[in-house]
Amino acid sequence: MIRVPRPNLPCEAATSAGPMIRSTLLTCLFLALTSCATGIGEPDEEVPAAEPGGARAVSVPANTEPVPTPIGDRAAPANPHLRVVWTRDVGDGTDFFSLGDRLLLMAHDSRDGRGERVVLNETASYAKPLIAPDGESIVFSIRRQNAVYAIDWDGTGLRRIADGFGLDVWADPADGRQWVYVGVDEAPTDPPSYPAVRRHWLADPTVSEIVWDAQPVSGDSFQVSADGGNASALLPWPTAGVADLNTGTWRKLGEGCWTAFSPGEEPLFWYFDGAHRNVTIVNIETEERWQVSVSDGPAFGGFEVYHPRWTNHPRALVVTGPYTVGDRANKIRGGGRQVEVHVGFFDETFTTISSWSRVTHNDHPDFYPDAWIAPGTLPERPERVAGAAVDTVSDRDESGVVAEVRPRYDVTLPTPTSIAPYREGLLALEYDVVNVVDGQLDVPVIAVAHWVIHDGRTIVGAERPAGRALRLELFPYEARRELEGKRLVMETTDLTLPLFYDVASSNPVP
Repeated sequence: MIRVPRPNLPCEAATSAGPMIRSTLLTCLFLALTSCATGIGEPDEEVPAAEPGGARAVSVPANTEPVPTPIGDRAAPANPHLRVVWTRDVGDGTDFFSLGDRLLLMAHDSRDGRGERVVLNETASYAKPLIAPDGESIVFSIRRQNAVYAIDWDGTGLRRIADGFGLDVWADPADGRQWVYVGVDEAPTDPPSYPAVRRHWLADPTVSEIVWDAQPVSGDSFQVSADGGNASALLPWPTAGVADLNTGTWRKLGEGCWTAFSPGEEPLFWYFDGAHRNVTIVNIETEERWQVSVSDGPAFGGFEVYHPRWTNHPRALVVTGPYTVGDRANKIRGGGRQVEVHVGFFDETFTTISSWSRVTHNDHPDFYPDAWIAPGTLPERPERVAGAAVDTVSDRDESGVVAEVRPRYDVTLPTPTSIAPYREGLLALEYDVVNVVDGQLDVPVIAVAHWVIHDGRTIVGAERPAGRALRLELFPYEARRELEGKRLVMETTDLTLPLFYDVASSNPVP
């Protein structure tokens, strides 16, 4: 049995705060909105693990096996055997970061016919559930206990692993031992960071060792490479890079969030962009990099997605989305019942998502997923040939265009509070193209991003009234690497419009 502290009810409000704020701090930070104590208001409550056949089922459609849906003419893989875990918010629907205690720990096996099932019989602040490499155990954290637990896939064998926050589970290829990587000694940063990482043997958690203490790492982005020598990490947010676990050194590869490391042999790393729509993949040996959209699936409509994670198979990733409600500047905080778990499948070149499988179908938002694919049920893609045609960042068209344009709508600027914890922000608006002065632009309507927030302050004169005639020097947004980790607020009615960057706004005056 585990004991779930019952917090004072005022702290429930923390579930609507901005991303990545630790609720076990003595003060709940509400992004400058409010604060409250997290003391225990009621006695600890015994929480039994679910019996193997007795976990509460959630009503889902009769066909519970996710079917990959191809995008356009892209190929879809045959149905792999999927196991998926996640958290479900049965409270106000906004607890995407597991700050409150109205979350259920959920699981789904595409081949057992049980559908979406509850793993534990009580709600708690379950966070970042992970599936062990052999697919037979679930490792999860309870934020308000600052503790990591494991439970067998069938709902038995619940046991405490360690104090801290669970970061990853990795199997040593030499002997098959499975290790749980735990962030310890949490620092009160936003988002929370961990000065050290200790790993525990899953079979006997008393066997442990410190594997990283060279630089604090954020909790949601630590993923160990297949050989165990490297890990993706935020060092800490927003610095995205790779930690060398053998030498204790690290290197920065970009700025963003939700870093991940491929479980395959090829040393691929990614980081998520500030628009919450794309990942930039980097080959850490060759330094080749390219961007992949993870929001162009038929279920997303170009809206933001979140919680991206590489699964145990190099061709598959898992995300939640779409995020379509809530504050326009940061829809992630709005959550909403439309947020579901989706598994995406890379094509053979890792340059696009060829198909998506929707895993969950219910009336509650689902967050923090991990997915496991049974060996042999999803073909390994051919190794990408060195030098093959790939749409790399460096290869993209960076030619600019000068155009006379007019904003189509009046839009209120986002505030620094609304984009926190980001301190730099851009706003993308729709523009009618009136005249092309120099270069080539063949569409009548475009989206253009310009700076509106710098160093946590609104930029004077950043408003763009509808109808104002502007002459702008524009470059393709995706070609500007320096923008990848910045918050981008999309205020357009059509999220598929070509997106450009207003170069002149790059020298903001707050």
